Amino acid sequence: MRKTYLPLLAVLGLLLAGLGVFAGPAQAQDLGPNLLINAGFEEGHFNQDGIAEIVVPNGWRMHWSDNELIFGGEWPSARPETVVWNATGGVPAGEEIFWRDGIYTMKVFKAYAPMWAAISQDVQGLEVGRKYRLSVPMFIDIFEDYQNGRKIPPFRKDSGKVRLGASPVGAAWRDESAIQYSGWWTADTVDPFYQAMPTFVYDFVATQPNMTIWIEMASSYPYPNNGFFYDLPGLFALNETAPVAAPPAAPAQGQAAPPAVAAQPAATIVPPTPRADGAIVHVVQSGDSLWGIAIQYASVLGMTPEDALPYIRDLNNNPAFINPGDEILIQAANAASPTPETAAGDEATDATPDPNATPDEAAGALAEGDASAETAVAETPAVEPTTDFVPVEELAGTICVATFDDANADGQRNEGEALVADAAIALARGGTTVSNYITDGASEPYCFELTQADSYQLQLYPPAGFAATTEDNWAVAIDNGESYTVSFGLTAAPELADASRTEAVDTAANQPAAVPEETAPADSGGLGNLGLIIVGVAAVLVVLAVIGVVLLRRG
Repeated sequence: MRKTYLPLLAVLGLLLAGLGVFAGPAQAQDLGPNLLINAGFEEGHFNQDGIAEIVVPNGWRMHWSDNELIFGGEWPSARPETVVWNATGGVPAGEEIFWRDGIYTMKVFKAYAPMWAAISQDVQGLEVGRKYRLSVPMFIDIFEDYQNGRKIPPFRKDSGKVRLGASPVGAAWRDESAIQYSGWWTADTVDPFYQAMPTFVYDFVATQPNMTIWIEMASSYPYPNNGFFYDLPGLFALNETAPVAAPPAAPAQGQAAPPAVAAQPAATIVPPTPRADGAIVHVVQSGDSLWGIAIQYASVLGMTPEDALPYIRDLNNNPAFINPGDEILIQAANAASPTPETAAGDEATDATPDPNATPDEAAGALAEGDASAETAVAETPAVEPTTDFVPVEELAGTICVATFDDANADGQRNEGEALVADAAIALARGGTTVSNYITDGASEPYCFELTQADSYQLQLYPPAGFAATTEDNWAVAIDNGESYTVSFGLTAAPELADASRTEAVDTAANQPAAVPEETAPADSGGLGNLGLIIVGVAAVLVVLAVIGVVLLRRG
């Protein structure tokens, strides 16, 4: 009799569970494990579609726009270059923030051409109706000029863009009828945006057990550098459920996306609640790092993550390590939040406020820096500022170079083959060297920027102990707007020497014993053919003499 009630009880349990899905307010969020695979990019990478310039972490896939006008721009987009950057060869000063964990970070970039790219991953085992949070810390390395060792951010606030999305597996990239998008973040909605590393957060409801998450980045203008760095993106299940809605319909041509999916940059990090004494304290969680904490509280402190990191370190007596449960002081008790000007140091002193500006305007100008001070003071500039960089039409093109450890000596860079430092590469035009570059084994490919369309020659000079496995001299013809990449293969020279000696021995074993006379060095000190004949005749005479002596004794 008891068994007859089991199906009814099971059905009743399911109904109650279903009611619980949609009832009651959302509980406090308790982020669980990261559901993305190879989120730190430490588990290998590959050349997607056999393209040397597209290196992708295992478990991910790149997408890009090529030769199309994007976002109403005037310049065609170009395929980006991607690098899974290994930090073991050294990290340029000031760029340590790009690494959130381990020795690898992801770099997507293109010089002097607009770009629109995305990286995606298929995720399995999601709970339909549960809300998930996609979190991506990203450094937007876009600048329009480089002056006195400083990158000058663009005055165009809407050219750089970032957005996140989720869709059923199999959806085509940029299919807005299938992908739930966050809407675009730009410098108009996130401050700071350029030359900063905000954490972008997008919450979505799972509509399928298996879904694809999308991380998109774009720049619609041909700046000298359109670059994006990101490491350790995360996908977390939230303690919140909601009815499953159909994917948003694609907006009509020329219309903006619906406000319901517009990005809310202020929601990227929930502002902390200060204690009664005004102190702000962060309790370290598993997986936290000082970089991550600096990124999380940068907006609270009113400074960039780069400035927040040393500030937090100093406030906590420069801890060498942090452990779960530790309390990290973000803001001291009864202390005003540090201003970007005082925290940023030298960068703040570069900004000169307008003497006629109001206090609020002057503070905004100082926080924005030289690049945005004028726009902070002027409400509606009569003339759009002019840029100092060379538009794509005036740049003939680029030749990008890299050197790698060709472990299997096949002339192709394969997965796991690292970059090589200290190789010299000379660029010549018309027989005259016009530029040189020494590889650092970390930031390549390096791009020579060419102002004239012509034929150029690249000459490789391997570092000590290495020899080339590819041609060490390349001729490249560049037309206007073209970009060409040359990757030189290198391998340890002793291995090549051993192989050469083995080949020489094998070859000699298959050759006739006699060596042509002309191949013997004149000053070798050995016997020539005539000497060998004389020695041979003398030996025969000695043998005959011995035989004669023996016969005489017997007789």
